[in-house]
Amino acid sequence: MIPVYKKYSLLALFFFLGVTQLIWFWMAPENFKSVWKNNLLVAHIIKQHNLIEEKSKILTISYYYPGLSYFAHFIIGDERPDKGRIGGSFHTYYQMAVDLMPNIDAAHFLLGFCEYYMGNPDEARLQFEKSVDLNPYYFWSYYNLGVIYFKQGDFLQSAVILNKTFTLKNEITLGILHQDPFYQQIWHYLDDPGQILESDLSDGKNDAALLLADCFVKAGARPQALQIIQHVGQGSIRHKEIWDRLKKIAVSRQSITDDIDRLIQEQIPVRLF
Repeated sequence: MIPVYKKYSLLALFFFLGVTQLIWFWMAPENFKSVWKNNLLVAHIIKQHNLIEEKSKILTISYYYPGLSYFAHFIIGDERPDKGRIGGSFHTYYQMAVDLMPNIDAAHFLLGFCEYYMGNPDEARLQFEKSVDLNPYYFWSYYNLGVIYFKQGDFLQSAVILNKTFTLKNEITLGILHQDPFYQQIWHYLDDPGQILESDLSDGKNDAALLLADCFVKAGARPQALQIIQHVGQGSIRHKEIWDRLKKIAVSRQSITDDIDRLIQEQIPVRLF
């Protein structure tokens, strides 16, 4: 029979060795870690550690969770966000999400939306660019980037970004909207989210085409502008006045007038989705 003091000494030794191995594991190079992950006990501890870490992040973010029903107004109507209100709990919430989970593209997108309507278009652009880097298949990130570049007068970069939206599949963007928890928190306030999100996406594609046609006219690429106008704008009810006037300018080789730019600036905003 092992004496009590020896038993506790052995337990202390095993505990010390276990802790030492774990500390070594966290500091070890990746090639060593791959070997130690085959150890079932170590793998289990790592898994539990990761779960606890993720849960703690979610709990921390949840503490700052604002009532997002306010955001529903920007999806179903023409209301624009209030700078003071969106710069409070909404901005804090998404900034915290980005800080804790920097690889979540939706968090960057929604932080970019807040930054823009707080009057920080450059910071908004950086967040939308990060969203694109993390998820290159989401339409609204490209759309908002294109709108910001257009409003800042960088029509070439706006055209480059907006041109990419024509290669993106609607079903992928809709799937992202339906599955991502950050987006779900917003659209679940809508009465018929499926129909609204699909309709808004169609409107967004129309607006992206209008901006791209305008950029082409400004650049003197009138054949490309006319191709978009005839393909998308012909018979379009949305922004019909702008489409018609843009077509006349493209055909007559006139310059775009300030009033058309003003209409576009007013009617095509940075959007939530």
